Amino acid sequence: MTEPLPFVGRAAVLAEAGAVVAGARAGHGGLVLLTGAGGAGKTRIAAEIAASAPDFRTVWVWCDAATALGPWAQVLRDLVAADVHGGRVAQASPELRAVVTGRAGDGAADPEEARRRLARDVSAALRAGSAETPLLVVLDDVHEADASSLRLLAETAATVRTARVVVVATARDDDRAWLGRTQARADLLGRALCLPVGPLTGDDVAALVAAAAGRPATDAEVRAMVARTGGEAFFVTELVRHGTDGPVPASVRAVVHARTAALPEACAHALAAASVLGVRFRLDVLAELIGTGLADVRAVLGDAAAFLGSLEAGSATFRHQLLRDALYDAIPPAERAGLHAAAAAVLVRHAERGRDAGPAQVAHHFLRAGPEHASDAARYARLAGDHAAELLAYDDAVSWYERSREIGGDEPGLLVASGTARLGAGDRTGARADFLAAAERAASPGLLARAALGLGSGASGIEVDLLDHEQIDLLERARAALPPGDSALRAAVTARLSVATTLLEPDERRLALAEEAVDIARRVGDPAALAQAQAAMCDAKPGPAHCADRLAWAGEVVDLARRLRDPKLELLGRRLRLVALLETGGTADTEILAFERTAAVLDQPFYLWYGPLWRGMRALLEGRYDDCRAALARVEELAGESGSANALMLAQTQRWCLLAEIGDREGVQRVIAQVALDELPGIWPRVSVALVAAQLGRFEEARDRLSAVAPRLGTAPRDSEWLPMLAQAAETIALAGPHPVARAVYDWLLPYADQFVVEGFGAAIRGPVHRHLALLAEALGEPAAAHRARALEAAEAIGATALVATIEVESGAAPVAADDAFSRDGELWVLRFAGREVRLADAKGLRDLARLLARPGVAVPAVELASPGGAPVQGDLGEVVDATARTAYRNRLRELAALADAADATGDAAGSARVADEREALLAQLSAAYGLGGRPRRVGSPAERARTAVTARIRATIDRIGKAHPDLGRHLRAAVRTGTLCVYEPETPHTWRT
Repeated sequence: MTEPLPFVGRAAVLAEAGAVVAGARAGHGGLVLLTGAGGAGKTRIAAEIAASAPDFRTVWVWCDAATALGPWAQVLRDLVAADVHGGRVAQASPELRAVVTGRAGDGAADPEEARRRLARDVSAALRAGSAETPLLVVLDDVHEADASSLRLLAETAATVRTARVVVVATARDDDRAWLGRTQARADLLGRALCLPVGPLTGDDVAALVAAAAGRPATDAEVRAMVARTGGEAFFVTELVRHGTDGPVPASVRAVVHARTAALPEACAHALAAASVLGVRFRLDVLAELIGTGLADVRAVLGDAAAFLGSLEAGSATFRHQLLRDALYDAIPPAERAGLHAAAAAVLVRHAERGRDAGPAQVAHHFLRAGPEHASDAARYARLAGDHAAELLAYDDAVSWYERSREIGGDEPGLLVASGTARLGAGDRTGARADFLAAAERAASPGLLARAALGLGSGASGIEVDLLDHEQIDLLERARAALPPGDSALRAAVTARLSVATTLLEPDERRLALAEEAVDIARRVGDPAALAQAQAAMCDAKPGPAHCADRLAWAGEVVDLARRLRDPKLELLGRRLRLVALLETGGTADTEILAFERTAAVLDQPFYLWYGPLWRGMRALLEGRYDDCRAALARVEELAGESGSANALMLAQTQRWCLLAEIGDREGVQRVIAQVALDELPGIWPRVSVALVAAQLGRFEEARDRLSAVAPRLGTAPRDSEWLPMLAQAAETIALAGPHPVARAVYDWLLPYADQFVVEGFGAAIRGPVHRHLALLAEALGEPAAAHRARALEAAEAIGATALVATIEVESGAAPVAADDAFSRDGELWVLRFAGREVRLADAKGLRDLARLLARPGVAVPAVELASPGGAPVQGDLGEVVDATARTAYRNRLRELAALADAADATGDAAGSARVADEREALLAQLSAAYGLGGRPRRVGSPAERARTAVTARIRATIDRIGKAHPDLGRHLRAAVRTGTLCVYEPETPHTWRT
């Protein structure tokens, strides 16, 4: 047997009704009117009120207008029938006898007097019925009662207020339910305690779903339930019983059918037609659909207030989805299809007249109008997809294109549109399948070219797949198939071919293709093709020799894209310009903001990951390592969502640079193991492997690996990887010691001394080239000061504070020894512990710790640490708390002790808690007032001020060290004690190089 659903919510309504019930027990009853929409749960609340009053005699009747005073006849029969038929109510009036027996009397000479007698007798019957046991009368659906019954109910309100009687009536709150009884309704509302019954809350719905499912409800389930039912109790409970995702339950259909059967025929027909238009519908469309005027349709819907949530100037809505669904399901299938076809025709006419009717609306109706409208359905679904793509709603566009393909087949142009939308939605695999299918079916060179362009990351080309032979073959075929002469498509295909053949074709051919694309695009005057061609020029001329050119070309791409309102093309241009700005030492923060703002419009992971990558780069430059870690986490999350190989690779590059910066050797090993540099083609991965070996302290291996690749460095292509590769070689030499290739690397770098070394698309900045020239000069035994000064100036100009600190401590010394160190080197401190080294900028707390570590086991006065130069700490502002105040505190503590005893004795938990709180506050004050040995502490005493300052800065410094070097942080927290005397006492003897 199915368990009944629990009663949920309605606490406020039950509380107010409960107060009336409680009053009735004392002889002060009342009239309660529960109002709300049909299905709001009024009857269930009345039942809960009755269940909460088991000591009351309950009389429950359902109202209807079939018989005058019919509801009261049922009540009175229950209360006084035996007395009347037995002749024991001698004073019963003829009117009362007539109501109870259902037989008319002889009539009355004065009808008004007869009505007053009936009211008195009903009141007397209610009092008599409650003489021994309190009485609860429930009049359900009182809006259905006749006007005489309603008037009699209002007249008895005064009686029940002075008797042990509660009358609970339930009624709908829409005007149509009270037609012809407006005055009776007003009288009733004026004399009753009116309690509106609104929809259930989300928490109430969650409780019902959980009870039915036997598990907690998910947020999605609750939202779906509330959206479909509007929270109306009857509809919620029926859906919970029958399943939220299933068809409309039969119980709901039956209730809705009963309600519509009571409506005028024209109103019922209008509601059915409106259900075809949706939960929200336009009145002008509905008017044309049912063949009436706009003014008339509003009048027709006037009888449907119980179904409508709003009826505005130009539109209306159903109260909730389930009502609309029940109406829609009740329409016979053939009639429903005809209404959809008619609705589509109305919307097409509206669109032809320039009125607001989108292709998606038309497609929706044609798709449901039957197979005879299939061609129209396919055409408008395609138009709906095009419209969604224009609005950047790519997921919607994909859905519409799929519907069009289901009906009309895989036409090549539709496949290209679908593939483009899939790219926008982040579905690169699906997009590739669409473009390849389009290329197979392409009947024209133009379609073949568009398919080929789509295959390589779409028209924007922000991330073109390399080493993709299928893409290159399609581009070559398309270029050969295009008609002779200039065209925008030829320019775009030629530009993409230049980019796609990276790593496969000589630089000379790629540059020739890019230049050809620029020339064609300028001749045909096509801005989109020109932007693609200029982007290809940036790609065809990489390396440090062309930074200024790339900055100009990328700027033109951005300008063209903004004029075209093409956000994807704009992002490509901004990425190219940002990297060029970083390479030339420009300020890129504004460019980052502009990129993020445009990417947010697209709201696709494929574009969103760049922003956090660049913010991580800035954080790394400034030494904000926690911020860098957070940014990396976001990049990696978006990399997984977007499927972008570049995102993951650049995130690994940035993490490598971060871990190397903070001296986390184990972390460096983990990251490099994931990258598998040895398996990548080219020369630069070999140099990276050598640098990693040096960072891990394997200096001989680092020198051997650098020696192995040195003969190839001179012939390496001077592309985007060339400058970072040479910078990594310089850092390897600085860590592992002098190397024969140092002179050549210095000479190659020297022409680009004023540029910056940028990894990838801005994953990290290794510094100004002057930094690496300084490292190489020191390795060669030559002066490095000039290079270092220029490097510091350049790093300071871009706000790279951590990079500045690194440059300041770099030298050409031999590799660092492996012993533990806590030593200062210029403005940086070198902290080495347990085989790991980090560097931190100078701070007083580091100096304090260095003095303690240099004298393990020796207690150093905080005063000495606070004033290491020997100058006394001046000033004394007196005692923290003076003698008078201290005496007052002690007296109050004694009083509080007495109060606590009294509270405990009487069981006064609240009072005891208040005393405890005050006592704790006073003890804290007194603790601050006394120092060692119970001596009053002085505010300005040197010892106190030094104790406070030194303790705070040492603890803060240890926390700072712990973030950069967790093992060292834990060691210092355990071994360092602070206070008036500070001491470093490790569990086992430990020697530091300070």
